[in-house]
Amino acid sequence: MIEVEKRASVETENPRIPRISRILLILRNDVDYLKTVDYVINLANSITNSKVFILYTVDLDPIPMDEKVEKEFYRKLREEGKKIVENAINRLKNAGVDVEFYDMHFGIAAERILKAEKELAPDLIIMGARGLSTFKKMLLGSVSEEVTKHAKTPVLIVK
Repeated sequence: MIEVEKRASVETENPRIPRISRILLILRNDVDYLKTVDYVINLANSITNSKVFILYTVDLDPIPMDEKVEKEFYRKLREEGKKIVENAINRLKNAGVDVEFYDMHFGIAAERILKAEKELAPDLIIMGARGLSTFKKMLLGSVSEEVTKHAKTPVLIVK
């Protein structure tokens, strides 16, 4: 009888399965972010005491442009990002998920995601995949591929 009780406790506290409580959700302007948010809702609601941190990124190489044009360009990107982040936060909160906005970044997305991983120490990074063709991936690279390759934290790609 004692053996059965010990077994049950070992099965519920499996040391091979890491505890997930801190989730870094990557939102981007070039993927179907709602699918990723819905996935996070399902996952976070199945875990007790989970917290989701949102990082919004736009993958951009530096582009030389006129100062006026640059200000307008980034203003539009911030507006678009704000709408996406607000929508995601509302969906998560309405589903009962503890969520916090972390940052909005325009630049090399993979670098910022990996920096956020170091700063937040999440248990899991969740992001969407853009779905580049093999040819485009060779030319442009893939943010999700770069993050998966260099992150210390497990990365879940939602397709």
